[in-house]
Amino acid sequence: MKNILYVIAMEKEAKGIVKELELKKVEGAKLKIYEKGSTRLLITGIGKQRVAMNLAIYMENYEKPDIIINLGYAGSTNSEIGTWVNVSEIYNYEWEIPGEEKYTMDGIDNKELIVKVEDDKISKLPCYTAEKFVTGTTISEDVLFDMELHSIYLICCIHGIKLLSLKKVSDNLSLDNYYENIDIESLMELTSGILQNVMEEEFLWKKK
Repeated sequence: MKNILYVIAMEKEAKGIVKELELKKVEGAKLKIYEKGSTRLLITGIGKQRVAMNLAIYMENYEKPDIIINLGYAGSTNSEIGTWVNVSEIYNYEWEIPGEEKYTMDGIDNKELIVKVEDDKISKLPCYTAEKFVTGTTISEDVLFDMELHSIYLICCIHGIKLLSLKKVSDNLSLDNYYENIDIESLMELTSGILQNVMEEEFLWKKK
């Protein structure tokens, strides 16, 4: 049986997923962990550093997962609010060594670990992980912005873990709209992002 780890930034994002998967809180744990059988869910908190620290602690104290599934909200330059997007590429928005590296670190990147859902109806877009909420960018194409995914990706690259990230678009680079939209439960629910047949690695998109 495969070990599956859901990595979620906020308790607000995780609440419905915990209920849908019938996960129980691990009492006495250093981290915010819920589990049932071989499936666990880790709530990391917001931001690159929190994710890196908490996921590193998890890796030191629990068995290595076969796949990490990241569900959560993300801003987008052009995608419609409330739609799901499957992340196809992962970048560090602030990372740059002028003339040498930009958005990625040489020798660490392993795009083969990034899993794509077998459904042409869900968009596949790059995601840029930033230190703060992005309200403007010089990137012209349709992309996503979050504050955690690249740190998850680095841990996956180090340990050779597959990573599937599904983001629901919360805003079009507007902080005001973000706070308005995340309180609309019918629009911003995340349980429809739970995939069928994860154990068999078919990653079929579950439609409600």
